[in-house]
Amino acid sequence: MKIINHKISLKNKTIILELLTFQKEDRKIFRDTFKKYLQINQVITKSLRGTRRINFPDALSESIFCLDFNCGKILSAKNTSGYSTSFDCFDPKTNKRIQLKCSASTGPSSFGPRSEYDDIYFIDMWNNGEIDGNYKVYKLNNDDIDNLKVNKGEKLTDQQDNKRRPRFDIRLKIIQPLNLQPVFVGKI
Repeated sequence: MKIINHKISLKNKTIILELLTFQKEDRKIFRDTFKKYLQINQVITKSLRGTRRINFPDALSESIFCLDFNCGKILSAKNTSGYSTSFDCFDPKTNKRIQLKCSASTGPSSFGPRSEYDDIYFIDMWNNGEIDGNYKVYKLNNDDIDNLKVNKGEKLTDQQDNKRRPRFDIRLKIIQPLNLQPVFVGKI
């Protein structure tokens, strides 16, 4: 892992993004963290008789994505007036802000009311009911997300405009109906 500062210009202003980047050898940390995630879920669902697993850690899914796509995980930003930093990762080659959603269950993903991003990706850790370290990454079309009906009368953006956190299952509402294919397939 390495922290870098990446400068971008916006409206005659220099914004400095502090990004955490990853190398191949960091995959060992990912695997160790993933094993601990599986272990704690085993305790929660078996020993403690919990009804559901804990969510997949965003720190892990974002790190995996950054390594696979050669991006940086956003840590902080300086001089950001007029520039939203409500995204997860940043591609220094294209200067695109990336929002990530990840799921290791059949439950919904939620979207913050102020999320701003250029690209959005979904990491699917749920392999036909198994969480085995294999995953698929899908690039989602922003219009498909923004215009998605999350209930009878409201689109995702309508709920965000009303300061609510829309929730829906990305697999059922977007990937399956549109027959999207993964842009990347990997294993932790």
